[in-house]
Amino acid sequence: MFGHTFIPFRRFPHVFPVVTSILLVQTVIYIVLLSTGHVNDPKVWVQYGAYIDWRIEQGEWWRYISATFLHVNLFQFIFISFFLYIFGPQLEWMMGRFFFTFFYLITGSLANIGYYIFDISGVHTGANGAIYGILGFYLYLYFLRLIDPNSGMGLFLLVIINLALNWSSMLAYLLSLFRGFLFGMIIIEIRRWKVDEEDEEDKHQ
Repeated sequence: MFGHTFIPFRRFPHVFPVVTSILLVQTVIYIVLLSTGHVNDPKVWVQYGAYIDWRIEQGEWWRYISATFLHVNLFQFIFISFFLYIFGPQLEWMMGRFFFTFFYLITGSLANIGYYIFDISGVHTGANGAIYGILGFYLYLYFLRLIDPNSGMGLFLLVIINLALNWSSMLAYLLSLFRGFLFGMIIIEIRRWKVDEEDEEDKHQ
């Protein structure tokens, strides 16, 4: 499940360019934010692309995506970066670069859309939605017993604990979680269909 951790660090960007690019972009943004000297100021977060409802109402829809790459404290930045490094490469390999990029952006923005739909006020930042999307995909793999049962149960408990700790934003995160689960269902079934089709072709040769 974590075989990519044995890949030499210098080769990682070539093997997993999307994960590498995401990590690089959010690192640069975090460093730039730190350089302002006002990393704890929500007004500065908004200037750097954070989600806030009244800006969305003014037509700044791009904040649904930009907020995904903005991290405003060290714990948030390290946790999300580490999670993406551990769990992202398998999905990039499984989906392909294009679909993984699409998946990450969609699930990341869905949480921010959820803030708006469910009227969850405040200034929101971070790739929490994308993380829940990734978890949703892995939960589908666990549902099909395609990953180690103990790892799957650990991820399931992680989801429950995080939703409980973030109960005020739970509905928004559930949007991303369910979307990740659904995306997992689609990708896995497509791969199974392709395998079955190839098997049928082999039988007729």
